[in-house]
Amino acid sequence: MRIIARLDVKNGNLVKTINLEGLRKIGSCKEYALKYMNENVDEIFLSDPVASLYDREPLFDLLDSITDDLFIPITISGGIRNISH
Repeated sequence: MRIIARLDVKNGNLVKTINLEGLRKIGSCKEYALKYMNENVDEIFLSDPVASLYDREPLFDLLDSITDDLFIPITISGGIRNISH
């Protein structure tokens, strides 16, 4: 069995839904990613579910800042529109 932590991101902030509606900021993506790595999570999934809707770029800048100290696989989603992404 693999444990994959999902981090929802909006405008660079880690967010959590409230009853599947509305959002609240809950902290730093890097802080939570490091916490999950230290708790032996197998993979981090970074998701910007409305990036394409708002024509935002993929989370490359956030990915760069998080991976300095992270040593587990990371998957990103949202805003990917072509193969160069």
